[in-house]
Amino acid sequence: MEDMLGVAKTSINTLRHLPDERDWEGLNRKWLADIIFTVDRVKFEKMIKDAVKARKERLEEKHNLNVEMRPEFAQALQNCMSFSSK
Repeated sequence: MEDMLGVAKTSINTLRHLPDERDWEGLNRKWLADIIFTVDRVKFEKMIKDAVKARKERLEEKHNLNVEMRPEFAQALQNCMSFSSK
């Protein structure tokens, strides 16, 4: 919620659609997300992508999902995944 409010604070256009800052305590998370997504879609999508990436990295570290791979195998895997099977 704090991240969404931080995004809202950086955009004057978004602030026009929100109540005064002193009334932010009881804001509904879904309503706030809808407003920010509608008014400033690019910033909202970037915030979501950053949050997903941070969560993925945190879970990989927590559950020890990081795998070391020799560079030539990593390159071969990357090349293999960049082609479609269709």
